[in-house]
Amino acid sequence: MLVFTVLTISSCTRESRIESRQKRLNTFRSVLPLDVRNEFDEITNRENCADVGFLLEEARACDISVDASIDSITSAELIDTFSNEDIVYFFWYYFAQAIETGSVREP
Repeated sequence: MLVFTVLTISSCTRESRIESRQKRLNTFRSVLPLDVRNEFDEITNRENCADVGFLLEEARACDISVDASIDSITSAELIDTFSNEDIVYFFWYYFAQAIETGSVREP
């Protein structure tokens, strides 16, 4: 009975996949300069990611704190070899788009 109670409580407090992705997306968005974040939020298809990736590249070159933050995030996500365009696509497709369309499945 005690084991059942512990398992029930732990499963109630466990973060869902959607919550986890939303948290990771929010972390990414929070380090973007406002203009880059606004453009990221306006992405509607894969082709838009190139333009936003270019903006991210410029922001990283101009601001060492943005560059360091993006490096930290990409390292944590195991995507540190991705180009800026690929980083934008990753967060748009697997996070923003997946959450919006409801394609994130729970176990």
